Parts: sequence; structure tokens; C-alpha cells
Amino acid sequence: MIMSVLPQHKTDAIFRVFNTDRYDDRDVVITNLIESYERLMTFGKKHLNDTFHLDGIQSVSARDNILREIVSNLLAHRDFSSGYVAKLIIEKDRIYTENANLSHGDGALNLTTFEPFPKNPPISKVFREIGLADELGSGMRNTYKYTKMYSGGEPQFVEGDVFHITIPLTEVATATVGPDAYVITGGEINGEINGEINGGINLSETDQKVLSVIRKNPHIKRQELILSLEIGKSTLDRSLKKLKEMGILKRIGSNKTGYWKCIP
Repeated sequence: MIMSVLPQHKTDAIFRVFNTDRYDDRDVVITNLIESYERLMTFGKKHLNDTFHLDGIQSVSARDNILREIVSNLLAHRDFSSGYVAKLIIEKDRIYTENANLSHGDGALNLTTFEPFPKNPPISKVFREIGLADELGSGMRNTYKYTKMYSGGEPQFVEGDVFHITIPLTEVATATVGPDAYVITGGEINGEINGEINGGINLSETDQKVLSVIRKNPHIKRQELILSLEIGKSTLDRSLKKLKEMGILKRIGSNKTGYWKCIP
């Protein structure tokens, strides 16, 4: 229903640390804003270490607080009439977001002089009511506070037709995390991508990638798989048919409400 009204609605989540020419992991999010928030938060938590920090005597997750602010901003303050694809990208030394914007200025925002202006008041109100955002203007202050804790740096907010937020990272943030299927050893990707899984079943690279994405999100829809893997419908159908015939993949329930089950 959303795509029938806003066919350009999409948020692209990308993890790019080892394979810097393309990406190591990706989630193309085309669902409603509440589920989008949960998917993007899960993606960020999967790929960023949750280092220990104290706020006074209270232990806090600086990582989760940063993700909460930048994800809610990415979703609640976007110009949904634009075809520009919103992005959440994690790289070795930074996280950054980009989204189409109804600009009320141009250039870098300064925390001391910034005056908040609601871009989508109804969406912002709903986000505040259900606890996904705080009062207007607090997000920028909180992002500064928790970025200082997390990396010792300062975030950047740049206003324009495309709104940019950049969060600097230290090496420890991404050093030991990443998708299981993309562990780099001696210049090659081991695990599933070396062409053998579960004791010697040979699969194509496309089959391996389909399995990898489904394992991370068993409820993913076919159209989301096509967008995430950047393959054609016929290619996906052949891969799914092969995996099911080999007994590696099973569909539980209907095409509309069911889910995928990888075996084992």
C-alpha cells in the first residue's frame, strides 16, 4: 500500500568496512516508518560495538542513543515527495545519513545558534508519543553528547536540499563486528561465500547471498530481496527454487504472511 502511493519510498542501510568498493552488508527498507525504525536500529546494533560508558554513575549505551537520534531524524524529517533515496551508511571511521530535505537554511548547523524547525509535524508528534523521539531540538544536543562519549569527536549536521548527519567513529566501533558471512581472511571472503556450506554443498554466489540475507531477516519479502541483492526476479526465483529443492530453504506459511526457514 505504501509503495502504491509513494513508489520512491526507500531507506538504504549499508555496512561498508571491508569491501569498500561496494558493501559488506545491506538492508533495503521499504516498509512503514515504525518497522523501518526497528530495522534500521537492528542494522546499526548488528554492526557497531556497544562500548562501555558512564553518564555520572549510570551506565549508558552511547551507541544506542546515537542510533536512536539519527534514525528518528532520518525518518521523521524527510521530504517524502522527493525521489532521493535516504541512506544510513556505516564505514570504518564514520556513520552518516542522507535524506531529502525541505531546507530552511544552507550549510553546517551550529549547536549554540540552531533553532529547531519541524519538517513533518504530524510524524514528529507520533514519534514523540510512542517514545521514538523527544522534544523538538533535543536530538541535536543528545547526538553531540553521546558522540563525545562514543568516539570523542563531534557530529556534523549540514542543512540543504539533502540533509547530512555525520558521526565520527573510532576503530573499536567496527573492529570486531560485521555479518558472519563476510569475514575477510587472506584477501578472500570465507564462510558461506567460499562456495561451500554445511560440509560441502556447492552453491553459486547468488545462492549464498540469498541465504545470507534470509538468515538475517526470515520475514523479508521477495521484492525486498530483489532490491537488496540487485538481481532480477527470474534470477531470484531460480535461486529460491534450487535452495528449496536441495532442502536448504523452506517457506513456512503463505507468500503474504509467512516466513523463510533455513535448514539447518
